[in-house]
Formats: sequence, C-alpha cells, structure tokens
Amino acid sequence: MCKSAGDMNRPARMTGRLQVAYLVMLLIGTGVVVASDDDYLKLLDEEVTKVDGAGADGGGNPSPGTDGTASDRPPGNRQQFEDRLRDQHVGTYSFYRRLPERSRQEIFLDYQAGVPMDQLRDKVVERFLHP
Repeated sequence: MCKSAGDMNRPARMTGRLQVAYLVMLLIGTGVVVASDDDYLKLLDEEVTKVDGAGADGGGNPSPGTDGTASDRPPGNRQQFEDRLRDQHVGTYSFYRRLPERSRQEIFLDYQAGVPMDQLRDKVVERFLHP
C-alpha cells in the first residue's frame, strides 16, 4: 500500500492546526481573566484615589471648623445616607449592606443624630465582625 503525497503531509497539517487552536485558546483564556479582574481593579483604583486625595489636599476630611456632624451634612433620608456611604466609603458600604436590617437602621439613626462618619464606619465594621 502506497501512501499518496497528501497523506504524508497530514501529520504536519494537524500539528499546525493544533498550534493554531492552542494559540486561540490561550488568547481567549487570557481575555477572560483580564475581564474578570477589571471591576476589582477599578474598585481598588477608586479607593487609592480617595486615599491619595484625602492625604494630599484634605479632600476626605471635613472643612475646617466642622467635625462631620449633622450640622454640616445635607439633610436626607436613609437612601441618601446609603448613597453617600456607597460613593464615599465603598469598603464600609460593602459591610453595611450585609448587616441585618436592625443594625442598618440603628446606624442610620446615629447618622441622623450627628455621630461623626468615622465613628459610624467603625460601628459598621464592629457590627459586621461581631453580629
């Protein structure tokens, strides 16, 4: 039985196809990993920007003469408080939203009573770690 010239090239073509398939899988797999980390990296970048801004120009601290109490806060409802917490303190908000409703309500009432934001943030973490 004699093999034709086309049969003799078949292993070489298969090797080339396998290499192309491997390359395609590698490129697709890398894209999926990068895409999955993208949101996490954005969140980290936002936190770094907040920390850098607070240290450089005092952007994260209340204005001179204020202490973060209710007198310098915009009046609002619970949704506005939660929006502010989410926008300004992402990490604390992630703990806050996992708290039981009773704890979230208590923290909001403290906020309305004028408790400084740093104390509220400490309370959120404390309640999250020790329910």
